[in-house]
Amino acid sequence: MKQETQIYPFSLLSKETQEELATAFSYEKVKKETILLEQEITSVEKVYLLSKGRARYYYELNNTKILTGELEPGDNFGGLSILLNDAVCIRSLKILEDSVFITLKAELFLVVCKANPKFQDYFTNEFGKCMLNKSFSGIISRRMKDKEFNLPFFNRPIRTIFQPNIITCLMETSIKDAAIKMSRNNGSAILIKKDKRTIKGIVTDADLRKKVIAKHMDMSQPISTIMSSPVISISADCQVFEAFLSMIENDKRHLAVYGQSGDITGIVSEKDLISAQTKSTYLLIKTVKSATTIQEIENIHSKLEKMLLDPIKNGASPEYITRLITTFSDAIIDKVIRFSLDKMPSPPCKFVFLTMGSEGREEQTLISDQDNAIVYEDVEHFKEAKQYFDKLSCLICDQLDMAGYRFCDGDNMAKNPKWCQPLSQWKAYFNTWIRTSNPENLLHSSIFFDFRGTWGDLSLADDLKEYLLTSIKNWAGFLRNLTENVTYFKPPIGRFGKFIVETRGDQKGSLDIKLGMMPITDFTRVYALKNGISQTNTLTRLFRLYTRHAIT
Repeated sequence: MKQETQIYPFSLLSKETQEELATAFSYEKVKKETILLEQEITSVEKVYLLSKGRARYYYELNNTKILTGELEPGDNFGGLSILLNDAVCIRSLKILEDSVFITLKAELFLVVCKANPKFQDYFTNEFGKCMLNKSFSGIISRRMKDKEFNLPFFNRPIRTIFQPNIITCLMETSIKDAAIKMSRNNGSAILIKKDKRTIKGIVTDADLRKKVIAKHMDMSQPISTIMSSPVISISADCQVFEAFLSMIENDKRHLAVYGQSGDITGIVSEKDLISAQTKSTYLLIKTVKSATTIQEIENIHSKLEKMLLDPIKNGASPEYITRLITTFSDAIIDKVIRFSLDKMPSPPCKFVFLTMGSEGREEQTLISDQDNAIVYEDVEHFKEAKQYFDKLSCLICDQLDMAGYRFCDGDNMAKNPKWCQPLSQWKAYFNTWIRTSNPENLLHSSIFFDFRGTWGDLSLADDLKEYLLTSIKNWAGFLRNLTENVTYFKPPIGRFGKFIVETRGDQKGSLDIKLGMMPITDFTRVYALKNGISQTNTLTRLFRLYTRHAIT
């Protein structure tokens, strides 16, 4: 089907991509009078390229067909719906005579669009031309508005939350004049520009209180002396939960919002998000950051399950829920480590706190035990460093247990001296597990190789990750043994295709979903390690593997 790849817009793609697509196309014959796709009902799973025949597309409103047109050989259909309408058909497609379509799966189409902006621009430009038609734009606008404001709150795009109201001034503007401008425009932040286009920083009302008023600063000084830089920004199309998490991860209360052109169009604040949805799990994470005792942390953790009920009931995706739980856990780990360090002298060298298992993969559920470790620098005074970090790790793990993260039954925790070691010893561990195949080493591999640097000097975690991937590449036998180990696992499905549930204890009659997911997690780990993928999250690994054509 190489000739099909020469049809515009496929001809925009590189020769290599065209050759790959030629093997991915499929033929589909459709009989006359068939309604192949139905507006707002059919899920568009393919892009259709008409090879032979005729078809009519239309939008039906009050029993009247409007926005009609015909497809001729060489025309395509479905790309707009996939890109811009969550793969729900925008207009119906009826076959006028026996036709032949060449089809491309939606998943591959999206991958090609992401890698080839000019190819994607063809479809978005077509959408723009359609929007010039008032009937089409009216239909789409109504549908998008209804859709956005019925979305679960956390999945809504930021553009539905904030009002574009950008307040700016130049770097040389005085603090007093900038404050007056903020007041007149009723804004809580002002963006600082180097010139007409270049934004260099941001000043918030909190900055004015803490840096100017509290310190009796001269207000004739330029505003640039108190600005924060760089400005953390987010796309207007990003979801609310991404804005929440960006604020938490960057410890900011204001984010600059940019539109499709890349230009900043406004600012969204913590207050904007909270006022839009006052009952928010985000608030719970904020209280973790302000906690002063481990008892407060324990109390906050106990509320997590109840607070997650709202987003779950509102249809929040599993990806969002697990990411939220991970962010919450990371916030607690951060606080617990700081509590522990306050009780100790300064560390003798750099170190990093690792999380493994489900927390390392950012797939933690509500009930999780500890899987963690400490890696520290190789130093001359090894004995003193060892004594220090052994004590610190006990403090950390004990307080995590008090906070609601129970001890690991397998003792895979930093408080076990075996898992609190210098970088060289961790490399020795990894080398042994890779080169010596036995059940214990394979078990350690499945737990420890899904590690993530959570707190401290992340370069130590990066060094260890690079060593791991290089070592596996140089010892192919390990992957064979790991793969064989994966095949021994049996999913919880009985002889007649029914799920096997727990037969005793508090969970009697329940299905262990985590156990059922193990084959997918283990399979993905094997392929990720084989292909040198450093990320640990299973969905991220699968996406990386797919884009590298390692899986189909």
